Amino acid sequence: MAWIPPWTRDDDKRFELALVIFPEGSASFLENIAQLLQKPLGLVKYHYDALVYDVALVESGKYALPKYPDDDNVSLTEATQSKHGIPWTEEEHRLFLDGLNKYGKGAWSMISREFVKTRTKIQVASHAQKYDKRQKLDINKRKRRSIHDITSESTMGKPDNFGV
Repeated sequence: MAWIPPWTRDDDKRFELALVIFPEGSASFLENIAQLLQKPLGLVKYHYDALVYDVALVESGKYALPKYPDDDNVSLTEATQSKHGIPWTEEEHRLFLDGLNKYGKGAWSMISREFVKTRTKIQVASHAQKYDKRQKLDINKRKRRSIHDITSESTMGKPDNFGV
């Protein structure tokens, strides 16, 4: 049998949502789904046939349903759009530093809730990792300026200084 590329959970959710948009039996059913998912028709047909087979197994009682986290509220646009990071502004970084000074490492929810209100706790935690990694680098090994070069000490009385 030929190698079939794996589908992610996100691919499965997008496939399920596409099945709602293009009901079975509609004109160009699988072709429309393949176009929406930007997947080859053969791959979509393979997964559709596998789904039909799995449903038959579940309905016959020969297979138990898996437990998935509650993610049924994902819209088609949310499931299909790619997520690109938006760079942190200098102001957001300064607010992050203020929160870090007040609450310390690990209090990402509090820093997100009270200081950097434009970012989630996960984004704050990720930013903190990058900031910490940058601070541990030797100054001579830094290839270019970064927002992570701004420290609380370097900003005292210097509003536009990158601290380098």
